[in-house]
Amino acid sequence: MSVIIDKNVEVTMRDGVVLKADVYRPADSGSYPVLIQRTPYNKELWLITAATLDPVRAAAAGYAVVIQDVRGRWASGGDVFFPYRDEEPDCEDTLAWAAEQTWSAGVAGCYGLSYMGGTTWMSAATGHDSLRAISPTTAPNSFWRNNFWRGGVLQISTLVIWALRTIGPVALFRAGKALPELGARLAELADAVDGFDELIHQRPLNELSAGHEEDETFIPFLYEVLKHPLPDEWTDSILLNDRHSSVKVPALIIAGWYDLLLGADLEHFAGMQSSGSSEVARDSTRIIIGPWSHAMFMNMVGQVDFGFRSSGLFLDMKEDLTSLNLRWFDRWLKEEPNGVDNEPRVKVFVQGINRWRDEQQWPPARSRQTPWYLSDNASFGPLLPSAESPPTSYVYDPEDPCPTCGGSLLMPSKYTPGPVDQSPILGRRDLLVFTSEVLTDDLELAGAVTAQLYASTSAVDTDWMIKLCDLRPDGTTINICDGVIRTSYQVHQTGKPFAPGEVVQWNIDLLATAMVFQAGHRLRVIISSSDFPRYDRNPNTGEQAVTAVSSVSALQRIYHDERYPSQLLLPVIS
Repeated sequence: MSVIIDKNVEVTMRDGVVLKADVYRPADSGSYPVLIQRTPYNKELWLITAATLDPVRAAAAGYAVVIQDVRGRWASGGDVFFPYRDEEPDCEDTLAWAAEQTWSAGVAGCYGLSYMGGTTWMSAATGHDSLRAISPTTAPNSFWRNNFWRGGVLQISTLVIWALRTIGPVALFRAGKALPELGARLAELADAVDGFDELIHQRPLNELSAGHEEDETFIPFLYEVLKHPLPDEWTDSILLNDRHSSVKVPALIIAGWYDLLLGADLEHFAGMQSSGSSEVARDSTRIIIGPWSHAMFMNMVGQVDFGFRSSGLFLDMKEDLTSLNLRWFDRWLKEEPNGVDNEPRVKVFVQGINRWRDEQQWPPARSRQTPWYLSDNASFGPLLPSAESPPTSYVYDPEDPCPTCGGSLLMPSKYTPGPVDQSPILGRRDLLVFTSEVLTDDLELAGAVTAQLYASTSAVDTDWMIKLCDLRPDGTTINICDGVIRTSYQVHQTGKPFAPGEVVQWNIDLLATAMVFQAGHRLRVIISSSDFPRYDRNPNTGEQAVTAVSSVSALQRIYHDERYPSQLLLPVIS
């Protein structure tokens, strides 16, 4: 089927602001179901807009595809861009507009990854009658705990590099700045991005020079985000924020084990199953979790090749992501009985054996939360530690933080996201390493991973970071999942203050995994108090990290005895 592309089609919002969209549709006259993606990244940037669904292939398959620049970005009108603030009414207005077009059959689906996944969920929250299904990929749920904060710790590199590199350049052009000011600001911005390592060390963070706080036409949201170190009414007003009870259509959720929005995608799936506002939303929502990092769907992730089956180009040797999405939308927008709604609700990629596995629920019913304990002699295993096991200690100095080494990153390219060899940090004195005996049989995990860490600090506030790793027979230590907690955030959550030196149970969420630790391998746990510049540095003084200009070192003690059995709860498949 031949395809027509209508460029820069005007869509007027309720307040009169005109947004621009490119429309891909069949050349044959007629009415077609509509697929909508709303993006801040340029509707013409196919590297991103076509990452999960090729609009030309979709149009050739009988869809009208609308790809729209959101308010304040690229070809669209509107004032200074602020992430997600205006998206819900704009999503609703775009759905209403699409339903009225002559080429529209009056039914729609929404899709997209990352930010566009967020707008997809917000479209669903409007409850518009034309919407039949959605396909959000690596999509945020909570603006605070998913996008820029985790466990009370600021994902400072994600916020800064996204604001400067992704949003900043077009903001300068849209502000109407003239030469020579425009040229000077662009050069300054390029220098800041290229010199990121130096930039991210600036203090205080809330006066970051490259963001030009005084210029309200540039990236003012950067400084607003820094004013909210704890969730509040403002942060809760942005994004879906657990309003799954307002979603009445089924969702195809695509996620990645090493994606910084994995927690959000798991929240979406659980929320839809428990609270979706219709039976079809609750029963027909699906989740697919690959081994991928953020917005990357290839088989090579970090330093690990997960094999051809893992690639989004040939998913489980059956189809690519476009074909997967077209089957999904064919079922719900064209009402084709293609069996999509009869497929398993959960499809996960199992690391270690590099195979896909279908499940009917997440976590699998046969998964059992099983404690594995830290113990003396830097050991880790399923047996309770001895009564007399003394604590292990280290000193955390915010002026010499443990450097970032892999994980669910969205950072400059020198920081490799995903699973990577941890040897560059293993020799540091500001972390602890606990290692299991060599496995005599395979050990399979599938589900949530959490830690109960009994620890004390000499500081009034500090951070705890923990990584679960696979120690291979060749000596390589590969990170599998990780978590973080800021002590002041746990105090905020529980209402239970602590005193320096007091032993406290710190609860850390390492999100989830599906992994087979093979016989001959060992499990390894790494504990530290910094992961910089992925996260901001806790100054240990009680002052907010974003306003601090000084810091103190902290003596950290990890307890692992009968009274204080520090442990990871592993989702062991029986």
